[in-house]
Amino acid sequence: MELETGQSTVIEIKKDNVKELAQVLKTVVFKDFGMLYAYDSGLKITVDDGAYQQANAFLKPPFFSDFKVREDNISLKLPLKTIYEFLSIPEGYTNSVKMSYSGMFDPLKLLIEESDGCVIRGKFNSSIADQELDFEFDDATVVVTYLLKTQVLKEIFKDFDDTSKTVKMQFSKSVLCFTTFGEVGETIVSIPSRSLQMESVKCSEEVEYSYHLNLLQRMNSAFALASKLVLRVDERGVLSCQFSIDHGEGRISYIEFLTVPTAETDE
Repeated sequence: MELETGQSTVIEIKKDNVKELAQVLKTVVFKDFGMLYAYDSGLKITVDDGAYQQANAFLKPPFFSDFKVREDNISLKLPLKTIYEFLSIPEGYTNSVKMSYSGMFDPLKLLIEESDGCVIRGKFNSSIADQELDFEFDDATVVVTYLLKTQVLKEIFKDFDDTSKTVKMQFSKSVLCFTTFGEVGETIVSIPSRSLQMESVKCSEEVEYSYHLNLLQRMNSAFALASKLVLRVDERGVLSCQFSIDHGEGRISYIEFLTVPTAETDE
C-alpha cells in the first residue's frame, strides 16, 4: 500500500511524534467507533455512547508537523479504537506517522516510520459519519465554572469508591464537593475555593447533581495528560470537563467530555 500525496488527497497530515498522537486518542476511545472531522483549522475527533456522554479531542495544525486539508466539511466514521492500537505499536518518541485520505468511501491510510527504518502501514475503512449527539451546551446557560489544576483532582477521580454507582457533585462559590455512597458507607471529598488547586471560580447559583461513576472514570486518561481543567455545569446539570494538554513549544490540545446527570430515579 502506497500513501498518496498531492492534489489527489483531501487529507494529508504528518506527525513526527506518533506516541503523542496515540496518547491523545487514548483519552477519548471509550467506544470502538467514532467520528473524525477535518477542517483547515484542525481536527476534531468525537466519540459518544449514544445517550449519556460525548468526548471530543481538538487538535490544531501546530500539533502536527505538516497539515493539509483540501476540502470543506470532511466527516468520517472510523474504527478509532483500532487506529489507536495501530498507533501504539511503535515505542519511543522518535517515530513518525503520515495520514492520507483521498475522498468519500476511500479508506484512511496511515504509514508509521520507525526510527530504525521499519515501516508499518495500515488501511482503515471509512463510512459517512453518524449524526452526533447534540448536548446543546450553551455558554449562556452555564451556572458554575471552575478553573482547576488537575494534580489533586486526578487522584480524587482515580480513588472514587468503585462500589458506588454514582458520584454526587455539589457546586458552590466556596467549595467543590464529591460524595460517593459505597458498600463501606459515605465518602465526601471537598476542594475549597481557597485551595491552590482552584485558580478561579464563577458561580451564579449553588447546585448539585449526580453522575454515573463509570462515565466519570472514562476521564482518567485525560487527567493523566492534562495540566489544567475547566469544569462547567449548565442549568440542566450537563457537566462539561475541558482538559488542556500542553505538548511544549506552544502546542496545546484540548479534550472535552460532556456528561448528562442521572435522573433522581436512578439514585
